[in-house]
Amino acid sequence: MLSGKSIQTIRRAIKSKKLKAKKAKTPQGYNYIVDRQSLISIYEIKNADAIKENLQEEENEPKESEELKSEVAKTQKKLSKQFITTEELGLFKDTIQKLIDQHEKDKENLFRLVKSFQDRMVVLENQVKMLEAPKKSWYQFWK
Repeated sequence: MLSGKSIQTIRRAIKSKKLKAKKAKTPQGYNYIVDRQSLISIYEIKNADAIKENLQEEENEPKESEELKSEVAKTQKKLSKQFITTEELGLFKDTIQKLIDQHEKDKENLFRLVKSFQDRMVVLENQVKMLEAPKKSWYQFWK
């Protein structure tokens, strides 16, 4: 900001009518358009044009350096994603081997449970067959 003051300070000055400002309606509410000459006179800003030029230069410089920094960071991320260390590779191999072993154990347990379930089903089917009632009455066995 040209004056170097906080937004709240500027709002107080507008409210107390020390600064000349116009209200502009926006979809989000109202914005104040402050008169430049009143701002310079109240806060005794000297060389306002020079200050404004310096601020614009400072704003442009960080953007360029920020762009460079972001490009460097992106490049570093790409390079770090392309290469892994031997330690990381070893850890990855160990982790994969542990997962494969655990999967094998789980598969064996599953097959054992399925076999047990099948055996129990056969036993239950046999018991149901034995409990079926005979088609003839018990007292008609001599006929």
